[in-house]
Amino acid sequence: MDISVVVGLGWFGQLCAIEVFTALQDPRPGEVLIDLLDSESPTVRQWAAEALADLEIQRAVPGLQRAHEAFRQRGEAPDDSEGVALREALYDLGARDVVLPSRAAALRRSLENLDPAWPTVHLAEVIGQLAAHGQAVLHFQVWQVMPDGGIFGGRGPGIDWEIDRRLPWDRIVADCRDWALPAAEVADKAPDLVATIYWIDASDL
Repeated sequence: MDISVVVGLGWFGQLCAIEVFTALQDPRPGEVLIDLLDSESPTVRQWAAEALADLEIQRAVPGLQRAHEAFRQRGEAPDDSEGVALREALYDLGARDVVLPSRAAALRRSLENLDPAWPTVHLAEVIGQLAAHGQAVLHFQVWQVMPDGGIFGGRGPGIDWEIDRRLPWDRIVADCRDWALPAAEVADKAPDLVATIYWIDASDL
């Protein structure tokens, strides 16, 4: 089969192809996945970015950088699923640095399926540390770690991005911190609860 025909399919067919490529763990469709970063469908672009990172397609970095720049220029909210996927793909492929304060790094808990993650008892402190280092917290998610090592997500309050992006960056950071901290303080605290945090740097906006 000529996999190049995938680019000419509709969005549903493209998503199905991406699922197959990922399931097979075959890097050969890399060029097709890179082409799909230009799809008209934001979901296709998101899934293509995730697949490129999962398959470790290093040559996809320039395409991912162009896709991320296009995402930024469209003025999309930075917590949009496509933006998250593009930033994480660039990070996984070594093309994006993430600021992680030393205190926050010391408090992290590394799990097989969640890394980095933090015990919810430290969540407010880590959010404060990120803000102190110029990082804007977009949202966090609370997870329960099961005795067998599995994880169950979805607990805890959510944070939605409603910050005025026209403000100076330090004001954005402060507003995100002031929004996230109350949610972190009321989040459940227990030994089996951890949180993943999503944040951005000024260069991501």
